[in-house]
Amino acid sequence: MRIEKIADRMVYSESTFTKRVLFSEEKVLNFVLNLMPGQSIPPHKHEDSDLILHVITGGGELTVNGETQDVVMGDVLYCVGEDEFSLRNNTNENLSCFIVLTPRPIPKIYADEIHSEN
Repeated sequence: MRIEKIADRMVYSESTFTKRVLFSEEKVLNFVLNLMPGQSIPPHKHEDSDLILHVITGGGELTVNGETQDVVMGDVLYCVGEDEFSLRNNTNENLSCFIVLTPRPIPKIYADEIHSEN
């Protein structure tokens, strides 16, 4: 058993959104996405992995397969790998989301962290 603290992964950067991995295991990958106001995650798919997104702080604009809606703290989204997904922080507050991808994607890039350039 391992216990990790989400708050330790809520790190923001003015230069880019950040992604901090909690667990990267054989069957599951999960991480925290952090976006400052105005930052976004470009449209992409997760191939054979389903995605669960839980907004843990802030809010933003979520687009799945061209359908856009606002999300706020406490909202949880489920989409399948073929769904095209993007996220934009269109608020004045920082946004953090707890993400689960399962089964764990094979391409290593999905497990790579995105850090601040500062």
